[in-house]
Amino acid sequence: MKLDFLRSTGKMRDLRQLDWPAGLRVLVLAPHPDDFDAIGVTLKYLHEAGLAIYAAVCVTGSGIDEEYGAGMSIEEKRALRIKEQIDSLRFFGLPEDHLRFLYLNNAEDEQLADDPENELALKGVVKEIRPDLVFSPHGNDTNRAHRAMCALVSRIAEGVDWPLALMLNRDAKTLDMRTDFYLTFGEADAEWKGQLLRFHDSQQQRNLKTRGHGFDDRVLDLNRAIAKELQATRPYAAAYEVRIFG
Repeated sequence: MKLDFLRSTGKMRDLRQLDWPAGLRVLVLAPHPDDFDAIGVTLKYLHEAGLAIYAAVCVTGSGIDEEYGAGMSIEEKRALRIKEQIDSLRFFGLPEDHLRFLYLNNAEDEQLADDPENELALKGVVKEIRPDLVFSPHGNDTNRAHRAMCALVSRIAEGVDWPLALMLNRDAKTLDMRTDFYLTFGEADAEWKGQLLRFHDSQQQRNLKTRGHGFDDRVLDLNRAIAKELQATRPYAAAYEVRIFG
């Protein structure tokens, strides 16, 4: 099977050391604009390795503080976050026909709901694109939208009729997870990733205001911490848990 190279060996492995089969398709299911960017260096590596990258981003107006979004309606907040994501993925180089925005059901806090309608809609996207790999935030996470997306895509993956690898990434809000794969990177890629993240200015300014450092530094600090835990030779790393279905 073409995904056998991803099956567990009982040891953590570097994604850069894998022999990637030609023609693989990657779908990133992002419960928020900026979830794609949070794993941007990994996706850049896969894109450069010849894999076709697709992104399906949930529309939400969450994460914009009252001062930054003063006087904005929820529709205007959603439009702002869509624009930030479009700008960042143009910088990334994602073909525009590989990006779609999903108007799914959100709870009152504008976070993705885990409900049958959303599962049906996401199932349609997965069946249309037929990815080999799906990236999603991990479900063991304090963010409710991250938990919802992981639960939804896990149920969908159980029902597909082709081999599919679910790649769950470690986020700053992930509580705990198994690390099956990692990808290390250096200062040049970190600088590129910081620029990618800063396109999400609403998140950059909120983090500066509430945490005293930017969204870019928050994500890169996590990558530094992962690299330190791995005792990696490069200063940054991203971490993933894999689950294979089908």
